[in-house]
Amino acid sequence: MKTLLRIDSSLRLKNSYSRNAGDNFVRAWKEHNPGGSIRIREVGTSHIPHLEQDVLEKFYTAGDTSDHLKLSDQLIAELFGCDEILITLPMYNFGIPSSLKAYFDLVLRTGKTFRYDDDKAIGLLQNKKTYILSAMGELRSDIPNLVEMHLQQILNFIGIREIYYYSLDGTDDKESVKQQLNHQNELFMNILNK
Repeated sequence: MKTLLRIDSSLRLKNSYSRNAGDNFVRAWKEHNPGGSIRIREVGTSHIPHLEQDVLEKFYTAGDTSDHLKLSDQLIAELFGCDEILITLPMYNFGIPSSLKAYFDLVLRTGKTFRYDDDKAIGLLQNKKTYILSAMGELRSDIPNLVEMHLQQILNFIGIREIYYYSLDGTDDKESVKQQLNHQNELFMNILNK
């Protein structure tokens, strides 16, 4: 039985294109994985603290079990405890939401999600599929999707190589969005069958 960890990062609870895409994806995932379980990590509306010096210093203290690392350990355990990951996010000011950046700042830890062998970083989260559902207002084919590039670099660093993307671009054009939404379920089922 598979477990999907869903990470939502939009500030909006209503009228969020990335959350709506996530809901549609979860329906397709459940159909494809009957009996599978879904865990939700909310980073858009729940406070994920930004990395602070005292927490960062504890990252490098062997055997530290203080409360400083409690949330970081919990987030990392969630990642290791799932088979697949769904990340939903909007693009804010050309990048990922700061709450999602704060999440990854607590997750990227030496000896926990990556290690170094002869000065080469080795990711420790192997054999996990990740689905990235992003949304942005403009429809721009002339520039790369910066949020996808950023997340790919982070996920590859911690060992996740099998990444599938779905980008809902041009959300400021209602007609374009409507057409894209009509094809979502088919696209998600194609992704899930890979």
